[in-house]
Amino acid sequence: MGKLDKYARQSKLKEQSKVLPIRLPESIYEQFRQRCVELGLSMSEAGYLLIKEELEDNLYNSNTNEVAVTTEQLQNLIHHENTSYTRNNTGKSSFFSTRWTSNHYEIENELPCPLCQQWYSKANFSRHAKNHHTTTRELLESNEDLVYEMIDKRKQNM
Repeated sequence: MGKLDKYARQSKLKEQSKVLPIRLPESIYEQFRQRCVELGLSMSEAGYLLIKEELEDNLYNSNTNEVAVTTEQLQNLIHHENTSYTRNNTGKSSFFSTRWTSNHYEIENELPCPLCQQWYSKANFSRHAKNHHTTTRELLESNEDLVYEMIDKRKQNM
């Protein structure tokens, strides 16, 4: 596999698309256009990504709520049984995950790029990290001092 193969567009069967014309105040349009330029996205692509993320979050939340209701019903059945033990629910799982996340670097759904000294959308940060020929994790962890400095500065400005 060549170096460029991982960046090649996948030749999937493309779903037919529709146009979504929207009206925006000029100031919001210009801010959005500028943000898209900064991120190297077309406005159509950015709009598509925002809508897709919204729909995926909505699907995730509805599935999560469904699981929560089912779990609550099961928990109620379990707690109504006569058991000789009690369990304190601390809100923390006893299960320890080794999966890395960028959550502790995130502020207002954005992550800091210590090399650019700019903040980027969490959803597009992986793409931005590729511009630096690295991964999100490597970029944030190898420059933690700068990252935390940017986080502190952002928190002070809030």
